[in-house]
Amino acid sequence: MVLLSITIVSLQAQQIKVNYENRLNSLPELIQQYFKMEGIQHMRLTIQKSPKSKQAIFKKISYLNGTFTEKKVLDDCTHFILTDSLETLDFMATPCGKDSLRISCFYPASNNMQIFTEIVKADDMKILMETYTPGEGTDTPLIAYSSGIPIEGGTYFCGLRDSGVEPRKWGEKFGLSDYFYYTITLEEEGSTQSNCSFIYRISK
Repeated sequence: MVLLSITIVSLQAQQIKVNYENRLNSLPELIQQYFKMEGIQHMRLTIQKSPKSKQAIFKKISYLNGTFTEKKVLDDCTHFILTDSLETLDFMATPCGKDSLRISCFYPASNNMQIFTEIVKADDMKILMETYTPGEGTDTPLIAYSSGIPIEGGTYFCGLRDSGVEPRKWGEKFGLSDYFYYTITLEEEGSTQSNCSFIYRISK
């Protein structure tokens, strides 16, 4: 199997390691051609954490012209519990109409169970991108959808992903006008209380 990129990021605060794999070149040629024709992007994330059960809180952080907004991507009554020390998530970005994109996250070990999916407004000048940094708060950046650093005649994607700058500072430091990224926060199981609870308890 050929991997285009493998990177491990140590996240001290939450004791997480994230391994990114771009697996497109390992797919059958016909599927590769289909993905390119349809503009489909994919990234596999392997998350390594302490073995104790943790509740995973997923958020989407959006940046637009200097303003950040954030939201949880799972309902408050849906609890996603990670019980193993090594978990794998697949993120996929699929064009959906002229100026929209479907972002989906799957759990491969459980029959590719879909954790969440959403339709967002986005142009085709951006890519699904590794974040490579732990961030400075409790929310750990997982993956972004962004253009690169603006340069004469285009954008510099590698310069952004390899900059070592956390996504929250991309706009201010590199002059990006809009992008978004997803984060994960691990909390002790049962730390979030709700009147209704639908629990994904993930274990191999």
